[in-house]
Order: sequence, then C-alpha cells, then structure tokens
Amino acid sequence: MDTSIKQKQPTFDYHQLLLSWFSPSFPIGSFNFSNGLEAAIEFEFVYDKISLEEWTKHLIVNGTGKTDSILLANAYNGEEVNELAFALCPSKERWIETSNLGKAFCKNIKENWGYKIDTNLAYPIAIGKAGSYFKIPLEKLLIAFLQSFVSNLINVGIKHIPLGQSEGQKILINLLPVIEKQANINKIAQINNLGSSAFLSDLSSMYHETLNNRIYQT
Repeated sequence: MDTSIKQKQPTFDYHQLLLSWFSPSFPIGSFNFSNGLEAAIEFEFVYDKISLEEWTKHLIVNGTGKTDSILLANAYNGEEVNELAFALCPSKERWIETSNLGKAFCKNIKENWGYKIDTNLAYPIAIGKAGSYFKIPLEKLLIAFLQSFVSNLINVGIKHIPLGQSEGQKILINLLPVIEKQANINKIAQINNLGSSAFLSDLSSMYHETLNNRIYQT
C-alpha cells in the first residue's frame, strides 16, 4: 500500500497571483535592469516622451517583449524551451538579466508559494511554468508580463531622460492596447514565429557593458 503523502497543490485567485508576482515589492530585483535602455539614453537614441514610447512599443512588437512572451507561452504549454531562451540572448548582459531574474523568481516561488520549480530557468520560462502550474489564464499572464516589462522601461526613462511621472503614465496608457493585442497574438505563437528586428536595442545592450558610469546592471 502506498503510504506516501502527496503534496497538495495550493490554490490562489489568479488575480492575486498576478498582482503579487508583478508587483515592485516581489523580490526579484527587476529595478536593477534596464534592458539596454540606459545606454540608449546615454547615446541619445531615446531622449523624450515620444522616443521612449516608440522604443518601448517596438520592443513589445518586434523585440525582447515579443521574443520573451512567445517563449513564455510555449513554456506554459509544456514545451522545453529554456536552453533556447538563453541561446537567443543577443548579449552577455541580456543573458545575465534573464538568468538573474529567473533564479530570483524561482527561488521565491519555490520557498514561498509551494511550487518546487527548477531554479535554473530564464525569466520568461519561469513565469510560463509557474503560470501553468497555478492555472493562470495564459492571455492574462502575458498581459501582466508585458505590462510589467513596459512599466520597468518607463521607470528607467522617467529617471534618466528625465520625464515627469504624468508623461510616464501617458506612455503606459497609449501602450495598453498594444500590450493586449500582442498578448493575443503571442498566446498562440509557435517557436517558428520567433524573430526580432530591434537591432538598436540589442546593440545598446552590448554598448552598456562598456559605459563608464552606469546605474543599472544591464
């Protein structure tokens, strides 16, 4: 007779999970990373509200936001794409960013939320696996993930362009329909839909490694 005690999967309202995981207080250190935006501001590729909004929109549609959300969706659906997620990083710092965020997220999920998740996962893969485990609707998970990504970039811009808080909110409001549209597209995207044309952002993440004065790790 099997006398082992199986771990009971905890149940949470998915709205509470999303608010917790993507809250600034969730201890993954996302405020330490700029996805290369700090270098883009330094080289004046991004210099005001309009350029920050266009930069961020392009990343959602054709850059990191697109790639990571497609990887997230495939991980959610059980595809083994962790090695691919690391391989697609265009620079050392992007690799560090997704690795550190992934480890921190998994550590907290494992220790505090009752899911014995592997700790060596790229960030979008960790989000996808955890979201699937806790049965968060994929579209809602993608919207929260992309909005968190956008909010972090806006905060970098507010501090370093600089911009006012009100201007930052206007950027976010303008991008909300883009976030929702891309979440709907990427929730059914396959691996062969992966692709990026955000070359200036990729180059900025490489340039960032050699900046003399920098606040962010990436």
